[in-house]
Amino acid sequence: MIDKTDNAGLLNLALSLKTEWGENYDKPIDERILVSYPELTPDEIAHLTKLAREAEYFIYNLAEQELSGQIAESDIIPNAKKRFPWLDITNARRLKNIGMFYARK
Repeated sequence: MIDKTDNAGLLNLALSLKTEWGENYDKPIDERILVSYPELTPDEIAHLTKLAREAEYFIYNLAEQELSGQIAESDIIPNAKKRFPWLDITNARRLKNIGMFYARK
């Protein structure tokens, strides 16, 4: 059986939901992800949330490295995609921008 949580579309949806702004900011993704993937189990959703959190914080850390001069801004997305090959460009760009914003705050 193929692990449903090893699906790029599903992983990117989880990341998008995990990092959503507005009324869903920092809320669990459980109910929202079940709208698109009703067959997911609580354990699978927990795993997706963990992977999304790892990707989010990894990119934010890359933004901090860019601010300190350890890497160039142009290295952030390639480094993120190297660590998380499933990461789509929309999430990568959005999280890079958020990370750079917070790194400079």
